[in-house]
Amino acid sequence: MIESFFKSLYLNDKKLLKLTCENVCISFNKSDLFKSLSFKINSKGISLFMGPNGAGKTVCLKLIADLLKPDSGKIYYNKNVRIGYVSQKTVLLRRTVYDNLLYALKISNIHTNKIKKMINNTLVISNLYKYKSSSARTLSIGQQQLLAIMRALIIKPNLLLLDEPCSNLDPQSTIVIESILKKVSSIGVKVILVTHDVLQAKRIANEILFIHNGKIVEQTSKKKFFSSPKTIIANNYLKGMLLK
Repeated sequence: MIESFFKSLYLNDKKLLKLTCENVCISFNKSDLFKSLSFKINSKGISLFMGPNGAGKTVCLKLIADLLKPDSGKIYYNKNVRIGYVSQKTVLLRRTVYDNLLYALKISNIHTNKIKKMINNTLVISNLYKYKSSSARTLSIGQQQLLAIMRALIIKPNLLLLDEPCSNLDPQSTIVIESILKKVSSIGVKVILVTHDVLQAKRIANEILFIHNGKIVEQTSKKKFFSSPKTIIANNYLKGMLLK
């Protein structure tokens, strides 16, 4: 049911072709975070940014989302790509669950005579329908995060960006969210997320981009990254050692 819902939602929509980061530099408080950061991400599957705290994973995500501007360099992808963004800290309107979804459609200039049906179907799929008239802020933490993800998906993004989408969630909520991410990825939505959760990465990732000291030190398949990391830095990280 979930897969057929998203297939109907994305019928005939343009897909992301390729995302390229080219020689990006950005600094904060006169301290360089990235110096000539470069990488390419293909359109298929789920890509994960991993790395120690302070490595710049969230900054990468915000640069891709155009929420931050680089000091130099550029990030580009094909035209007319719609981006859905879910921040680490869930931000919901002080309105009903229904109105949160409606607002997302309005600010994305999505106009259709089937808006009510779209929203109701989204709420049914996410098991939030019975809360449609409730304040979004009265939902549990897991339900709020699920609503934030569905709000990002209802605008039909070609590129979905998520920052630690399952941090502090219970196992059941995590399973639900991971299932949705795998379903939308399977129909052509490019999913990129930040996570510290190694087990989650093993469950859902197709590709790992490992960041350390302002550089992508490894970009490879999930299988290769976890079975035979190429660098000592990545190997130490997977062993739970603190990196400097």
